[in-house]
Amino acid sequence: MALAVMGILLGLLLLGHLTVDTYGRPILEVPESITGPWKGDVNIPCTYGPLQGYTQVLVKWLVQRGSDPVTIFLRDSSGDHIQQAKYQGRLHVNQKVPGDVSLQLSTLEMDDQSHYTCEVTWQTPDGNQVVRDKITELRVQKHSSKLLKTKTEAPTTMRHPLKATSTVKQSWDWTTDVDGYLGATSAGPGKSLPIFAIILIISLCCMVVFTMAYIMLCRKTSQQEHVYEAARIPGWQDPVN
Repeated sequence: MALAVMGILLGLLLLGHLTVDTYGRPILEVPESITGPWKGDVNIPCTYGPLQGYTQVLVKWLVQRGSDPVTIFLRDSSGDHIQQAKYQGRLHVNQKVPGDVSLQLSTLEMDDQSHYTCEVTWQTPDGNQVVRDKITELRVQKHSSKLLKTKTEAPTTMRHPLKATSTVKQSWDWTTDVDGYLGATSAGPGKSLPIFAIILIISLCCMVVFTMAYIMLCRKTSQQEHVYEAARIPGWQDPVN
């Protein structure tokens, strides 16, 4: 009986811990890579599901230049700020839909091809801050001059060949918890429960069920044997009135 209780408690504790760690904080959704047309426009998605108690306080977009990332966009309490002159007039970050901080780039050049980082900071219910970022690769596809000429003359007929395409895959998720004194960084593979955790929980539940069934069977068998032994005692009979 004690083993069954311990199994139940262990399973509940593990499930509760994994649920809080996996679903208790915002998770950024960013495609692994996206392709946009040369001289055209592209939208680089970056979204998250808003959570109660978490307030967005900072949004950054960075681009890899050489060995170091460079901030090209910053959104804070004072508003939106484009940090590089190269992107003035052709960069915009969505703010109409809560949880959507996607980056729009217009008039793509070949040197826009790089790795872009979406970084969001939230204020937590306990007063700390949580920072999450994800990296995506932007590829710029250069079309032929004939194709570009056709696009200029009849843009409605060339909509599908020039449409940016993206491939969404599971990417590594980095989390930084920052409090007043110390910051800690941890990584997680996504928002789904790990396979080993699911298997462990199922095993624990099965063990509890089998343990309870075994205990009930033992008790029933013991009672039956007691009655049988009592019936076999020599000279045993009902008292005569």
